[in-house]
Amino acid sequence: MKLATFHKNRGDYVRFVHGCDEALLKDKGSFSQIGSWDRVYITTLFTYNWDKTIETIEFYKKLVDGAEDKIFIGGIMASLMSKEIYEETKIRPVTGVLNSPTQIGLEGVEDIDLLCPDYSILDQRYAINDTFYGYTTRGCVNACVWCGVPIIEPDYVDYIDIKDVIKELRAKHGDKPRLKLMDNNVLASDKLGQIVQDLVELGYGKGQFTDEKKPSRRVLDFNQGLDSGLINSDTAKLLGRLNIKPMRIAFDRIHEEEDYVNALISTKKYGARLFSNYMLYNCNDTPRDLYDRLVVNIRLGQRWRNSRGKSTAVIYSYPMRYAPIKNKGKISESKKRDYNVPVPEVKGDFVENAVWTRRFTRNIEVMKGVAHGAISATPSLAKRTIGKDYKEFIINLYMPEELLRNRNKYERKVYKHEPARKPGTGEIESFRSFMRKLLRAQDDRFKKFHSVVSQGSKTAIRKYLEQCDDEEIKKWLEYYLI
Repeated sequence: MKLATFHKNRGDYVRFVHGCDEALLKDKGSFSQIGSWDRVYITTLFTYNWDKTIETIEFYKKLVDGAEDKIFIGGIMASLMSKEIYEETKIRPVTGVLNSPTQIGLEGVEDIDLLCPDYSILDQRYAINDTFYGYTTRGCVNACVWCGVPIIEPDYVDYIDIKDVIKELRAKHGDKPRLKLMDNNVLASDKLGQIVQDLVELGYGKGQFTDEKKPSRRVLDFNQGLDSGLINSDTAKLLGRLNIKPMRIAFDRIHEEEDYVNALISTKKYGARLFSNYMLYNCNDTPRDLYDRLVVNIRLGQRWRNSRGKSTAVIYSYPMRYAPIKNKGKISESKKRDYNVPVPEVKGDFVENAVWTRRFTRNIEVMKGVAHGAISATPSLAKRTIGKDYKEFIINLYMPEELLRNRNKYERKVYKHEPARKPGTGEIESFRSFMRKLLRAQDDRFKKFHSVVSQGSKTAIRKYLEQCDDEEIKKWLEYYLI
């Protein structure tokens, strides 16, 4: 959108398309207003979108008759995998933040990153009807091993004045009630007070509304989350001036519990009522680590229910599976969303010393998918999702996806706060009884079952079924093939 503004300011014709648009090849050279395409800009998303991205780049080479100097590749993956993209396509990506025309081979002094985005180029597939997007800072002062921000935005910029941009957007596109700020660590800024004041002036403070015939309450969302280690009484009070909904605070390690809980309590004191918090997993952690973090949120949710059972604040937990930027230089691992960090075999007890497997990470995704990517903010339903205790959580991680995904069909117990439903068939309870026996024994029979199921591979299960003569195990393995 900023590139569209940049080029339109120069009198250029700009068209936005999604994916590989065959119509452009058919119409190539037929646009009377432009004659033919001078440039193609391709944005890249995440490293695990590698195949689709390379396919898109090769497709648009045809639009410029193979002139690689007319194609410009930018975005997240372009910064993280620039060398690999060049080797594959012979096009050198534009890395980092685009803030100078010289980065795209043009003259000029405009800071492209600070231009007002052109929302008019987008179609209805993009959910921007009520939302503006922006930055008040760039970069981050941390250097977390799982994060690409230090590569994409290496220099921390502690203040970006967005007032003029938002005012221009309102003049061009009408007032919109929501503002999503994509800052990676706004609380690290020494100018946080000025940033908050700017946002209040723009109307995103408590009790402020849009300037329309039917006013809507303005809402602010720090979409990338806030750093719990930087939330104290002063910063919480500043944030309390804004109508932030939801309040996003990451909880990536159990040793951060004290900072995390204090951050939630402090921001709740100054008015936060809806929390939507990310939890990284599958990166130098264990299933126990994630379970303990989920329980922290469940207990806070219970604590924040009054005597009548009504919540004074709610917390949605969003487990986020780690996908590597690079794995010791092995680019192939960066292309997989189902990546599992290589780990040693379980040593000792398979419950207490559980490690992530492909089956386990897949089942976390299934669990949270029931609530649109989150673990329910209702404590009783959160416990239903993850398990009443840690051992049941591990059993749920072993469970066939068919059972876990369709719990209303297969679970006999009906939980408090569930929508009305008939009891299920009871297969879930039967599977748990089966797994408890296996986990008590942890003998060769269990270890074979664990080895086969943990691969998350139907091929491996079919192969084992061909030679398995254990009728009880065969019964449950069939569910993994549904």
